Amino acid sequence: MNIFFQRIKYLYLKTFILRPKIISTIIFIPFLYLLGWILAIPLIFLSIEKENISLIGTIITFLIFVISLPKWFEVRWKINNVWKLVGIKKTNRNRKSSFYFLKGLLGAIILLSAILIPIVLFNDVIWLGEISIDILINSLLLIFGVGFAEELIFRGWLIEELKNQFGLKKALIFQASIFSIVHIGFNLPLWQMISILSGLFLLGIFLAFVRLNNNNSLWGCIGLHGGLVGGWFLVNNGLFEISKDVPIWLVGPGNINTNPLGGFWGISMLIFLCFLYFFILKKNQKFN
Repeated sequence: MNIFFQRIKYLYLKTFILRPKIISTIIFIPFLYLLGWILAIPLIFLSIEKENISLIGTIITFLIFVISLPKWFEVRWKINNVWKLVGIKKTNRNRKSSFYFLKGLLGAIILLSAILIPIVLFNDVIWLGEISIDILINSLLLIFGVGFAEELIFRGWLIEELKNQFGLKKALIFQASIFSIVHIGFNLPLWQMISILSGLFLLGIFLAFVRLNNNNSLWGCIGLHGGLVGGWFLVNNGLFEISKDVPIWLVGPGNINTNPLGGFWGISMLIFLCFLYFFILKKNQKFN
């Protein structure tokens, strides 16, 4: 068993220094996911349900990822102040992280409201206002858990890693492309997949622009991303009952869980926001 773990440790450290460097970037997260699963497998003998083991394996993977970040940037790029680099540690003396987080959360509320208002005007929604404790807890976990985890991976680690290899502009495009692909459901019709891919790609670009506009602080992205995911979950699981007849261009494609940012209305808003932030960043010389 000791030899087995030594071998795992060797492979783990080896992923830091593969050449060309892009290979390490590509296999790093999949390797950590595999490692998380290996560490979670013994839980089967404790009669834990398979779904819970999968969740625990994912949590272990993310914890290993967080622990690995300082070593990763130190070995590959000789960078020590990692948490400031990825935008977790305070990057602006005049702004607290909570300010950016709440600003992002407010942005999510505004976006969701812009999606819901036309649905209400079409009379395709019924107000329920029934929120159980379980639903509320799940929503908060999505806001803080998914928002933090995915933003640290995509707009934190990945964008900095790709920026060091290819420059900022290519890094923005690559991270948004990867972000959209890993979130797509391939069981959907082709046009729906293209629609969702487009919306998620634009969201990835917009979130990156938000970080740049917030002096590289990641907390605005966390609030915005988490607010969108947790807020839409809350909308569909207690606040409203949205009719099945509502146009797809409003609520977006999807079988059971629709993605409003993959619909025509959501994509249009994201295009507008991306252009708006692009010109703001150019004006403030934060995007060259």
